[in-house]
Amino acid sequence: MAGIILSVFLTIVVVAVALGIALWLRRLVVHRLKKTVLDNWLVQTFGALVTIPALILGVLLVSLTVTNSVNFILAAWNGVTAGLQQKDIANGIRALLWDFFITVLIIILAIGVGRTVMRLIVGRLGAEHLDINIRTLIGRIFYGLIIMVSVFWILSLWQISIDVPIAVISAISVAFTFAIQDILKDLVAGLYILFERPFHIGDLVSAAEYTGRVENIELRATKIRLTSGQEITIPNAMVFGGIVVNNTQFDERRAAITLTMPQEEFDKDETPAKILKIVRELESVLAKPEPHVYVVHYMGATGGSPDDKTGSSSQMVVLTLRFWMPSGRYDTVTEVMSALHSALPTVDLLVEDSGGNV
Repeated sequence: MAGIILSVFLTIVVVAVALGIALWLRRLVVHRLKKTVLDNWLVQTFGALVTIPALILGVLLVSLTVTNSVNFILAAWNGVTAGLQQKDIANGIRALLWDFFITVLIIILAIGVGRTVMRLIVGRLGAEHLDINIRTLIGRIFYGLIIMVSVFWILSLWQISIDVPIAVISAISVAFTFAIQDILKDLVAGLYILFERPFHIGDLVSAAEYTGRVENIELRATKIRLTSGQEITIPNAMVFGGIVVNNTQFDERRAAITLTMPQEEFDKDETPAKILKIVRELESVLAKPEPHVYVVHYMGATGGSPDDKTGSSSQMVVLTLRFWMPSGRYDTVTEVMSALHSALPTVDLLVEDSGGNV
């Protein structure tokens, strides 16, 4: 009787010590891993795994203190399995339990690793100023890939043939890809635009024969607010396969004005210098690159009233003025036009390039 009481007492002490050590190790590991980038699911999994050695050691110590109980259990088990192939059954049970344990461990680790990778991707892509929806989508794609790899790993562990599942998945994938090939083109083009960033949200661009300000860059399409105020959605495949002009990529833009005047009012030395002096005095016109003006055409013009059968003819000189201005300061063109008209009231002025293509 005293031996039984002692065994029970020692069992309680061993169990308490084993549990204490296991819980202490779990707390230590969880506390350390919470400071890392690992997902909480994975942290708790490692916390549970670290308790196993302490618990196993506790079980071994308990088995030493309750030898009589163990002998009784073994005797009962031998009685039940008498006449059976005890060795094969034991090995089969151990293999089955081991495979089950490994399967559960793979599932837990796959979920934890997938969630960690998804969180890392969402965080890292956030530094690239990508939209939260796109970041979440990319993270979920990687999460699904990790889960898929773990599923095939489990199938191979249980020696289940994966030929049929792969064949079915391949056939469905081919049919699905063929059905949504246009959408996939837009998705691939959208990923290119998001990572290469030929333009950003807020830029004034010309794409697919439309000009406007970029409102949003989605995975399938790009939304642009036209200069007329309308919002259009352009599939990314059209943006990717076409020419895109980014009107706000640089800090300065070049504008051009055509000046037409009678030849008798034109002096090849004084007139260009006078025009350049007028332009350089405007603060909104950039000094570098320097503005320049040159003759592009001499042409004949017929003047006089329709009833004048003789008519009169004179030569006209066409000049082009080109200057640079800050990007987005389109009112600079108006200032230059007003200054030229005040100084040269008889000269015909025509804006050839406003510097904005809008």
